[in-house]
Amino acid sequence: MTPPALSPWRPLAHSWEGWAFCLLLAGVVPFHGVFAYGRLKSGPDPVPTATKLRLYATIVVMEWALVVLALAIAFRHGLGPADLGQGLANGRITLATTALGFLALLILTIFNARQIRHAGREELEATVQRARKFVPVGRTEIAAFAVVSLTAGICEELLYRGWLIHFFGVLLGSIWAGMVVAAIFFGLGHAYQGRNGIAATGVLGLVFGTMFVLVRSLVPGQVLHAAIDLVNGTLAGGIVKGLGTEPPAGPAPTAGQEQRGADPESPPRQDPTSEQSSVSDPPA
Repeated sequence: MTPPALSPWRPLAHSWEGWAFCLLLAGVVPFHGVFAYGRLKSGPDPVPTATKLRLYATIVVMEWALVVLALAIAFRHGLGPADLGQGLANGRITLATTALGFLALLILTIFNARQIRHAGREELEATVQRARKFVPVGRTEIAAFAVVSLTAGICEELLYRGWLIHFFGVLLGSIWAGMVVAAIFFGLGHAYQGRNGIAATGVLGLVFGTMFVLVRSLVPGQVLHAAIDLVNGTLAGGIVKGLGTEPPAGPAPTAGQEQRGADPESPPRQDPTSEQSSVSDPPA
């Protein structure tokens, strides 16, 4: 039996275009991420700003196009933005949840900063290994990445929480079951981050999904999602800038080389932790 709150979604959940859109999210989005990451990985280091800006623009256009398509399909079945959760619902609860989320983000950032202060170069390189060619470095890239973060916060929450939770909630007869399936889709949508990235974003999807189901508003998740992406991307970009270009693969240096450096007259490399005190995982 379909819960009353999900009843308006029954026609859409049994329509061919509803299923086609879900397949689009499950297939095209992960494929684009893996393909784009593969091109960056095989490209030069550092990645030219123009290349990053084109990638950022592609992401923004693609995600907003998906939102427009989702809203058009929903409208065709008598559903509007409010049916997807795009509203404040209970204003006090929505604002309180957003504030608590920001507090948790602040605490997590401080915790990460304390760990990074004592991290060596190898640890920092491992932390940003998959993200180093994607994250923004410099003011122009950071400004463009802010648009990407805002887009991801608004669009991905509407797609993976507002759309998928309701869609699969109707099919499975439980909004909580729909939330779990939506979190799986969310993790797969970040396949370019590897298995650990899929697991991490899947867990984040469960957190945002639980928040949405309890609050019945996308707003807290949208605000926090955008903030997390912007903070993580900017901090990771600062680490990448401090580390410099990706070191070329080659034989390990001898004990003498480790002390003197490959070139006896070359100056010692600067410790990247002296300029950057915090970094997080690649943005969701």
